[in-house]
Amino acid sequence: MARRPWRLVLASIAFAVWAPVTLVGLPFACLTLAARPRAPAQWATALLVGLASAALLVAGEHDLLAGLVRAYVVIVSAAFAVLTVVAPARFQRQALRTCVLGLGVALALARVVLGQSAGEMLEWDATRQASTMLRFLVEVRPEVYAMFEPAVRFLGETFPATLVLEGLAGLALAWQWHQLVAPRPLGEPLGPFREFGFADPWVWAVVAAIAVWITPLFGALKTAALNLLVVLGALYLLRGAAIVVAFAGVLGISPAALVGALVVSAVLAVPLVFILPGLATLGVTDTWLEFRRRLASRPNVSGGS
Repeated sequence: MARRPWRLVLASIAFAVWAPVTLVGLPFACLTLAARPRAPAQWATALLVGLASAALLVAGEHDLLAGLVRAYVVIVSAAFAVLTVVAPARFQRQALRTCVLGLGVALALARVVLGQSAGEMLEWDATRQASTMLRFLVEVRPEVYAMFEPAVRFLGETFPATLVLEGLAGLALAWQWHQLVAPRPLGEPLGPFREFGFADPWVWAVVAAIAVWITPLFGALKTAALNLLVVLGALYLLRGAAIVVAFAGVLGISPAALVGALVVSAVLAVPLVFILPGLATLGVTDTWLEFRRRLASRPNVSGGS
C-alpha cells in the first residue's frame, strides 16, 4: 500500500461519500500520537488532522442519531489507539472488538441520556434519514418504488450494523494512512486484499443468527440477529470478492477491469442483486473449500498483483 498511495487516496474518497470521514481522520490522529512522534512535522500532522476531524464532528447535524455517531467516533478512535498500545493484536480482531465496544458504550450512553426508549428513538431517526435518502433514489429511478418501504425499514433496523461496518472500514483506512506516514508505525500494514479472510468458526455465528431470526420464540432478539447477519454478510461478501480478485490475478484480469465490471453492475442494479449474494455465498463456502489454498497448491500458479 505504501508503494501505491493513490489506491489509499481513492479508497478514502469513496469512504467519505459513504460514511463520516471523521472515522478515518480521528483514529489516524490518535494512532499517530500513540506512536510517540518525535519530529515537529509528525506532531503537526496529527494535530491538524485531529482538530479538523473534531471540527467536522461539531459542525455536523444535531439530531439524535448524529449525536450517537459523534460519541461512537470518539470512543472508537480513542479505544483503538489505546488497545493497539496496551493489548496488541491482529488488526481484524482489534478493529472488530473496538467497534463492538464503541457501539455498546455509545448505546449505553444514549440509554442514560434518553431513557429506556433510546433504541426506539434512534431507530426512528435512522428510518427518517433512510426515507429521505431513498426518496431521492426513487425520484431518479421510479421503477424501484416497490422496494422503498422494505428498504427504509431495513436501513432503520440495521443502523447499529452500519455503524460497525463504517467503523471497520474507517479504522482500516486510518491504519493504512498511519503505516504510510509514521516513521515507526504501530504494528504491520494490512496484507493484499486478495488475502482477506477471518476465522472459519464465524460461520456458526451466521447459522445461529439465522436460527434466531427465523424462530418466533426469539422474537425479542430478531433485530439483534439481523444486525449480526448484516455485519457477517458484509464480511463474507468481502471474503468472496477477495477470492475473485485472487483468481482474476491468476487469469491476468486487472483490478481496474473488475472495478469497471462492478460499476456497470451497480448502474444496471439488477445484476448487482445476484452478484452480491453470490459473493457472500462464495465467501461462506470458502470456509470448507478453501479456494485460495487450492489455487496456491496448483503448479505454475503465483499470486496476482
